[in-house]
Amino acid sequence: MNLAPLPDHGRTDRPEWQALWRQYEPVTTPLRMAGLVCDVETCGGQTHLTVDLPDGTHLVIADQDALPDRLEQVTGWIVQRSHHDNPTFDALVFDSTEGGEHDKHGADIVTMLAAVALHLKSLPDADTQSAGTKLGELLMASAQRFAVSFVGVDSQHVGKGRIITGPFDTHAEAVKDYGWQTHLLEEDGWKPVHEQGGNDWPVTVWHRRDVLQVVFVSRLSLL
Repeated sequence: MNLAPLPDHGRTDRPEWQALWRQYEPVTTPLRMAGLVCDVETCGGQTHLTVDLPDGTHLVIADQDALPDRLEQVTGWIVQRSHHDNPTFDALVFDSTEGGEHDKHGADIVTMLAAVALHLKSLPDADTQSAGTKLGELLMASAQRFAVSFVGVDSQHVGKGRIITGPFDTHAEAVKDYGWQTHLLEEDGWKPVHEQGGNDWPVTVWHRRDVLQVVFVSRLSLL
């Protein structure tokens, strides 16, 4: 497996840098496989990832404010494209933090990286486009992933939707967890009003007071 080199600075030998690097390898490894140099930076006690792009800009990957010490504590991703020599340059690439445009995806790494790939392919620099294409191909070559999702309308007639649990690597795992999630709904007072799909692609409609929601097993689209 060909990977872009580690960043060229003295911090890579420090135990605290290495600990954070290991935590975020599921994010940095696909990017490095696409030829992009990544780094973990801690400034003022706040941690974020940086990704150098061939066109002279870089990506900053964080959570709502900064990255926690452990990957499983991430609640969402915010990816911004910046320029070392132009501090006024700031482009939002992806935001799955609370209230963000893509918040239904939460902390899912694959969806975030897929958005990065699409963004890189849209840029004018040929080498940056090539990195985006390679990243997208790597994601597409990875295993199909599934989730348990819902869409619905709340008491104020506002539409909502998000992934409840997942992603799962297999369809069977998602169906199993779907059974557990619908069991929890019943325990919480929700009433099923419609069911279809059996064990293949189960879908149920639930009602409680003035709220209606549809829960289902979904196939995640990477790109």
